[in-house]
Amino acid sequence: MRLPLVLVTLTGLAASIVIGAQPGGEAKPATATAQPVATAPAEVAPPNPKAIPVPDMPVVKKTELADGLVAEDMKLGDGYEVAEGGSVVVHYHGMLKEGGKVFDSSYNRGEPIAFPLGGVIPGWQKGVPGMKVGGIRKLTIPSKLAYGERGAGADIPPNSDLVFIIQVIDAVQSSDVKAGDGEVATAQCVAVTTGVVKDADGKEIAKYDAAHPYIWFPGELQGIEGMKVGGTRSIRIPKEFNQANPGMETGRPTGVTLSYELQLNALRNLPRRR
Repeated sequence: MRLPLVLVTLTGLAASIVIGAQPGGEAKPATATAQPVATAPAEVAPPNPKAIPVPDMPVVKKTELADGLVAEDMKLGDGYEVAEGGSVVVHYHGMLKEGGKVFDSSYNRGEPIAFPLGGVIPGWQKGVPGMKVGGIRKLTIPSKLAYGERGAGADIPPNSDLVFIIQVIDAVQSSDVKAGDGEVATAQCVAVTTGVVKDADGKEIAKYDAAHPYIWFPGELQGIEGMKVGGTRSIRIPKEFNQANPGMETGRPTGVTLSYELQLNALRNLPRRR
């Protein structure tokens, strides 16, 4: 699975033919002189974001990690520290180590992307944790921690070492208020919770109690993984992870940052999808 996440929206077009009718008579086909029916103007797609410069700064810290992975920090962040298995909002610029060919770049698209680290190549899973929000890191990833002997499409040949410039824009933040002592939640779980949801200003916008708990579907909320039944956890979800899910009405606003304080009352762990 490659890093880019592509969303394509298709807009359907429809045409109408009007059949005229005389009062009290039968309908007859429209002739060539019939006036066209006015249609609503086509929606104009918003302009694409403009490309932004890729950071190019001196390295302030170099760390050689396991299996040949090298992390070179160009800027040390001062925000929340990304944990192993965390979920991040990042800008990135990917190049082949040999020759420097760029194969993908969110900087060129002008938009960061959001994803859980558990869904990307091992080099990212091992090389991004420890970064803090605001930090910029250059990762040199050996082939065995990237796409290996298979490569990835036409842009990444087999056995290619990769270089990424990664900037952490934001991250899902979670901390245990109270540790539980029951079953541990996995990434693929159905979780039953009580608690409150607040907006960025601290205003309460939803509350779940024992009579009306909220049941989370697998993957619906980042930050639950690792909780134990009986525990309470504080979770901050960046707006990039809080997007509308077609067909699912939650009563919570989407496209904004939200904070949760949830008690995990029960869960059912499901087999991990392959």
